[in-house]
Amino acid sequence: MEAPDMDNDAHGDSRQVAMVGCDDAQGRAWGQKLRLMGCTPVPFDSSADFLRAATRGHHFDLLLVVLKDEGAWPVLTAMCKALRLPIFLVANAMQRDLLAEVLSTTDPESRGAGIDFAVLPVDDFEVGLRVREALRRNEAVLNTQAVSAMFGDYRFIGSRKVVARKGEEVRLKPREFELALLLFRNADRLLEREWLLGSLWTDSRIERKSRVLDCCVANVRRKLSLHKGNEFVLHSVYGRGYELRHVTAAALAGPVDDSGFPDTSNEPLWLGEAARA
Repeated sequence: MEAPDMDNDAHGDSRQVAMVGCDDAQGRAWGQKLRLMGCTPVPFDSSADFLRAATRGHHFDLLLVVLKDEGAWPVLTAMCKALRLPIFLVANAMQRDLLAEVLSTTDPESRGAGIDFAVLPVDDFEVGLRVREALRRNEAVLNTQAVSAMFGDYRFIGSRKVVARKGEEVRLKPREFELALLLFRNADRLLEREWLLGSLWTDSRIERKSRVLDCCVANVRRKLSLHKGNEFVLHSVYGRGYELRHVTAAALAGPVDDSGFPDTSNEPLWLGEAARA
């Protein structure tokens, strides 16, 4: 992986995650996970490349590092502390001294300079959860207070948990707002149930069969009118998760399609009843 040309990169309000020391497989898998979270992965071949970019003023929201050169660790931590940049360290079991140092310096209450770690092998799901939690603590990915984003006719206003559409404002509960933002940021992608549960309910243990996610989805669909005939349609994929489909203007203007997708979704009847209650 080559260090990116940061000067020509335009990522809007996406959160920048610097990735250092990842091999090709890790870069592909973890990069895809980060994109699903609404982040932009910025890969670097070495710690030196990352440090050069940071000293030139390039902004990052998190450093995800698979540390191969332990000699660079003191410099990395000093730089990240100065920049108030959280670190997610992925290490192997042989780096015991380094892990002991991480444990001794980690402060759960630290703002902007916290360190979290995982020991290889680590699966993609855990990486996603750890990164999201680090960014949450650093008031990043789910800091919806700072969100102001447009998706078609839908404007998200994080400071008020409001979605404005065609001159009308819809107030959402905090979890509904976060779920809606994830769906819109990942339009036309299937978001798995386990990933949504782990991303939105990080502070509690929610079983896969729990209806809490389904109720939240039903409320978002109803409040934002994400049903057939509108620009965005929220569809449930049985046994897997949810997908927000973006319908083109041509499709909206044309005849009613016969794709087999129901007006709302294939959700069970009790969800509609719960939404109306």
